[in-house]
Amino acid sequence: MTMIYKIAWRNIWRNKRRSLVIMVTISFGLLGGNFLSSAYIGMMNQTVEETIQRQLSHIQMHHPGFVADREVRKYIEGAGEIAEQLGRHPAVAAVSPRSVTDGMVASAHLAGGVRILGIDPAAERETTGFHEQLEEGHFFTEGGRLPAVVIGRELARELRSGIGSRIVLTFQDMEGEMVSASFRVEGIFRTSSTSYEKGTLFVEATRFNELLGKSDLVTEMAVRLHHDRDTPSVAGELKKAFPDLLVRSWQEMAPDLLFVVEYTEASLVWIVAIILLGVAFGILNTILMSVMERTRELGMLLSVGMSRLRIFMMVVLETVFLSLTGGAAGLLASIVLVNWLHTAGIDLAVIGGEALRDFGFSPYIYPELTISYYLKVTGMVVFFAILASIYPARKATRLQPAEAVRKE
Repeated sequence: MTMIYKIAWRNIWRNKRRSLVIMVTISFGLLGGNFLSSAYIGMMNQTVEETIQRQLSHIQMHHPGFVADREVRKYIEGAGEIAEQLGRHPAVAAVSPRSVTDGMVASAHLAGGVRILGIDPAAERETTGFHEQLEEGHFFTEGGRLPAVVIGRELARELRSGIGSRIVLTFQDMEGEMVSASFRVEGIFRTSSTSYEKGTLFVEATRFNELLGKSDLVTEMAVRLHHDRDTPSVAGELKKAFPDLLVRSWQEMAPDLLFVVEYTEASLVWIVAIILLGVAFGILNTILMSVMERTRELGMLLSVGMSRLRIFMMVVLETVFLSLTGGAAGLLASIVLVNWLHTAGIDLAVIGGEALRDFGFSPYIYPELTISYYLKVTGMVVFFAILASIYPARKATRLQPAEAVRKE
């Protein structure tokens, strides 16, 4: 059997130019497919990471009726004790109690609807790290005659407001009465989602709760975990521990994002498979030409007693060696390229990628691929190599020795 391996390896180098061409084709096919996959997967992972870390957190807890209408009267009772209990859970990294409601924002130039998040700045830094998204200003410093507000870049543009500008927020208090108050813009943040920038702003909970009419008001609790893989199990535990509250994981809060992530990963495997299928036809043609050129030689091997099974295995091994050599080069090039781009990043803004922010994606992409993905691709290379070798190998085994040896 060892001799068959040696013969198969030597046979693919009998026509070096043809073999190198097909190897390069396989390499570039894999490189292109893996690069495309890494860009999409990197984009999706960034979106999920930002959604969890900067917006939703891993888990959120609410009064069961709050999500439907966001009335502050439907608050979480005993929120302080619940926060302490959550903080003792080994999987929980941080907890941020918030007072959230919908309201109106107005400046001298525009008025519109927004979601107002009253936060504890220290807890929010630990939970979402949202202060890292600030493009201008500060994240709630001490002092100031007017209460501070942090708004998104897109909202600031529409309101024509900058650092130090005064805006007016209007919302309902605990009694259902409309309250209007002036706030000073202290910070402007920027995210990968223009809709989030337009529709969300942050105020300090202590001063916001005074306006709402309850100093310890909490309508939302954001929970950040040490590892995202623990989200389903921890969410299940909290649902049992707090049956009177609505506990939701980020997958439940953003099912559309979860669907896009799962669909993207599955579809990219098929895209690479289609590329390899196209390459497989090139391999088939190369091996078939090689068999036709060696008709007399194969006939002689059959006439001296080599079994048809060994002939079949030899042709299959030639195809596998050809594919694995080109595939290994393509995978190595892919790993080097993806790892480099994962560090350097790709700025799509220079080619109009800034429009991606309208759909919630960052225009700056850091491609990445997992080891499991590379293993899947390697498996596909072997599979399509064997698939492409079957027809030429069968053709070789059907040769008649007496006729084949007479071929020139």
